[in-house]
Amino acid sequence: MNKITSTSPTDDPEKVYPRVPGIDYKYFKLSPEGVPEAWRKIALQQLHEYELAQKQHFLGYQTNQKLNFDEELHQYLNYHLNNVGDPFQSGNLTLNSKFIERAVLDYFASLWNAQWPHNNNKNTPYEERKDSYWGYVLTMGASEGNVYALWNARDYLSGKFLMTDAEVEHKAKEASKCGRKVSIEPRTMYYQAIAPECNPNKYTPVAFYSQDTHYSIIKFMRVLNIQTFYEIAVNNKLKCPLEKDDYPDDFSNEYIDEISGWPLEVPSDKDGNIHIPALVKLVDFFAEKGYPPLISFNYGTTFKGAYDRVKDAVEKLVPVFKNRNLYERKVHYDPNDKSKFDVRNGFWIHVDGALGAGYMPFIEMAIKQNKIKLPDGYTFPEFDFRIKELHSLVFSGHKWLGAPWPTGIFMSKVKYQLQPPDDPQYIGSPDTTFAGSRNGFSPIILWNSLSKNSYDSLIEMAVNMEGLAEYAFQEFKKLEQKLGIDLWVERSPLSLTIRFKKPDDHIVFKYSLSEEELYVDGKRRKYCHMYIMGHVTEKLIDEFILELSKPYVIPDQEEQVEQVVKCDIKPNATKLLHVPYIGRGFK
Repeated sequence: MNKITSTSPTDDPEKVYPRVPGIDYKYFKLSPEGVPEAWRKIALQQLHEYELAQKQHFLGYQTNQKLNFDEELHQYLNYHLNNVGDPFQSGNLTLNSKFIERAVLDYFASLWNAQWPHNNNKNTPYEERKDSYWGYVLTMGASEGNVYALWNARDYLSGKFLMTDAEVEHKAKEASKCGRKVSIEPRTMYYQAIAPECNPNKYTPVAFYSQDTHYSIIKFMRVLNIQTFYEIAVNNKLKCPLEKDDYPDDFSNEYIDEISGWPLEVPSDKDGNIHIPALVKLVDFFAEKGYPPLISFNYGTTFKGAYDRVKDAVEKLVPVFKNRNLYERKVHYDPNDKSKFDVRNGFWIHVDGALGAGYMPFIEMAIKQNKIKLPDGYTFPEFDFRIKELHSLVFSGHKWLGAPWPTGIFMSKVKYQLQPPDDPQYIGSPDTTFAGSRNGFSPIILWNSLSKNSYDSLIEMAVNMEGLAEYAFQEFKKLEQKLGIDLWVERSPLSLTIRFKKPDDHIVFKYSLSEEELYVDGKRRKYCHMYIMGHVTEKLIDEFILELSKPYVIPDQEEQVEQVVKCDIKPNATKLLHVPYIGRGFK
């Protein structure tokens, strides 16, 4: 019998990998013989103790750790539930949970004021079903929904369309003449509309997002080769239209390219909201040149928990779209046949509502029931499908509701699925979700939570979390007075997060704090933040504040000179997307 061989390590993993307190890596190393049973028990015990300890002090990230799924749902761990394909098509892989997925989607469609139930029945007149919602439960978190939204937006704005390949049958017959059985599947083909000479930018989307946008949006812009306004402006040597008064009062010049004078991203105000005057002026500048804008808003930013005022921004943008002939425009499939066209928006509005899209609807209900008072001068920021120009929306299920793994929801409308109604030869995407296989357990997790909670109980949860966030903020302010130092404590309106000066590393690890580096008044500051989620209590907040009150726990931050290795880049090199390498969830 031949001996089974495998490669040997080039170094000892225990020396190479980061050390984790309480974990001895030797018990976890896997070998061709497996792991001895005695070591397996030690490893599992260490795993349990480590995760339990970290859960008890978990404060830094927006994931709800108050979970109780093991009693009712543990048996489904022994099933492979796969929701491959469209949630509204049952499919032949019948070990799925699509019927539950549809119930969850209907729930959120109603919550977000979309037209429901989903209806794409070809027997129903298109005008009756075009505004019907379409969506699916994500296998990843909202990041998957973001990349899928951007992908749809890119193809929609760039004039791409799908056609059935009418030559399939003919090609199969010709191929079979060789005497062999030949099978060729029915298929669809991507086609690209051609921009007219008078408007060469017609099918070149340009992206706009704020400096507080989650890094996944920025990463996927690069993956999908979607250009930002900054890229186009710098590489075409355009003059920035923004004047000093167009920026927020507290905007740091560190976020402006010193050579071109362009902001790297759309400016945000001090609370983390996109600055609407700057956004409108930038969008108009590029819309006037024929570029279709792709605008991504945030509803619960990663670090500051800010809610972009989506409705207010769209109301300011609509006149721009109409004035620049982008509110509606024809996309011609055949440049030689003007009768074949689709009428589309020349813009796409996306909302990354990873946290806020689940939480804020219940805050709005609480406000209407006088259970919460808004801060002075602050109005509730609407974000959902009451805004008729909204194209796509995503939500993370593991944040507000809570789940054992990342999950979420993507939602759009039937009319944005590349399904031109005027010719039955044109069809929408047959593979309507981002991935192939999809996790069928996640819809069960979401359904289980929603089935046990009424709107009233979720409103109570939201009110309680809002109260805890304000309590934590006030306790931080008291701590500032006690210590006699500026802790840079801030909280955006209705945010579930409080940001503050970074404490010692052992506190960062113990409470799983997220770190962020920001430029304030031209100086780089290191911040951390804490998030109020369902598992957070006053007791945990008090314990945390007590830890921070001890001597030397919050060290002074000396101004650091960053050592940057400069490369010899040719003057005509193309400048691409600005990608932040710190913060926004990386740490």
